[in-house]
Amino acid sequence: MLENIKVMIIGWFYYGILFMAGSVVVTSLLNRGFTKLYIPPLIVNAISAMILLIGFKLGLPNMGYAMYFNYMPVVFASVMYNFIIFIIRKLKKRLEVK
Repeated sequence: MLENIKVMIIGWFYYGILFMAGSVVVTSLLNRGFTKLYIPPLIVNAISAMILLIGFKLGLPNMGYAMYFNYMPVVFASVMYNFIIFIIRKLKKRLEVK
């Protein structure tokens, strides 16, 4: 099980690195428009899910591949990007108080 997860994450960085980079760029642009950090990843997730479902509906081949190496890394990168921003903001607040 753990070996499968390792292989999947390695695959994300091998096959989906451009998608992850695009997700981070889009998330950072959306962060400028929204004050809440949880909204941009939800938007990225919704758009990614719609594209994935449209692909399933059209019967495009390799949609299982797209699920693991396009959709999941995009959403994961967006969530991790905003989680890191959240942690940095919390640490800055604690340092300012002291």
